Amino acid sequence: MMPQRVRLQLEAAARHPTSIIGCQVRREPPDSTERYTRWINQLAADQLLTQVFTSNGPTVIMPTWFCSRAWFSHVGPFDEGGQGVPEDLLFFYNHLRKGGGVVRVDQSLLLYRYHPNAATHSVLEYVGPKAPDTVWGPARCQGRA
Repeated sequence: MMPQRVRLQLEAAARHPTSIIGCQVRREPPDSTERYTRWINQLAADQLLTQVFTSNGPTVIMPTWFCSRAWFSHVGPFDEGGQGVPEDLLFFYNHLRKGGGVVRVDQSLLLYRYHPNAATHSVLEYVGPKAPDTVWGPARCQGRA
């Protein structure tokens, strides 16, 4: 964490009391998740809300989140359902449902280390039982699969 992070995010939170305040990050090692890191650091301010519904999830990453205790209490607790529960994404969506905003301090204020065994890799993506037919079913019906 960079020394000015708390001060800069606190100032932003005072201006945006119902927002999650994030910041840009520097990745360690530098070449880990390079495309994702570039995406989160370069989104325009208006994209912080619109791009949250992509497969990448929250547009400010959870380790950078900053908000008041009052706003956190209003949104509600994290879902502690256990391994594989995307608690940050669920909290983020609940935050948006309650009218919350997303603001990013456009400075790299956090060193974000990549760990191949991080818990984020244990979140399972659910594919419903009909999903394989959406792509492969038509080809199979025509004898090409």
